[in-house]
Amino acid sequence: MKKLLLLLLCVPMIGFGQILGSISSLTISPVNPNNTDTVYIYAELLFTSSGCPLDIKSHSVLGNNIVASTQHCLGMLTAICNTTDTFKLNPLAVGTYTFDLTLSSAFGGPPCTAGIVPNDNDVITFNVVTSVAIEEQTTKKELLHITDLLGRETKDINNEVLLYIYDDGTVEKRIILE
Repeated sequence: MKKLLLLLLCVPMIGFGQILGSISSLTISPVNPNNTDTVYIYAELLFTSSGCPLDIKSHSVLGNNIVASTQHCLGMLTAICNTTDTFKLNPLAVGTYTFDLTLSSAFGGPPCTAGIVPNDNDVITFNVVTSVAIEEQTTKKELLHITDLLGRETKDINNEVLLYIYDDGTVEKRIILE
């Protein structure tokens, strides 16, 4: 009788603390985004049951906080299943952002119904900086002369390779086809 009572008390505990899914890592690309970049967050996920197809994935940007969730459906066999979820964020304003991901999983489906308690949660913080644009300085260059390939001065001639020499030292090779 004592053995049966012990067995009945312990059986519900088996699997109670089992983690069905976990977030292995969160990474950002580009590593140092600026305000013109599309930002990608990669969530490396690990599951202890066979098969782990994506059921639902979403995110929302609220000020400088990005709240995301993902749910995967699991199979019945005990096996390792790795997968990566990608979150695409359109260019963000300059500032410090927090990406908060909650992972849920359930059996069956998809669609599958998640349990009451999420499997895992992870947060990554990153900065978006101002884009540095390089402006090209252009000056109006003046054509000094036109030569053929032998260096003889000539005028515009069709169907021949000509060298256009400018006062800033640049040379353009052109051929005008008729």
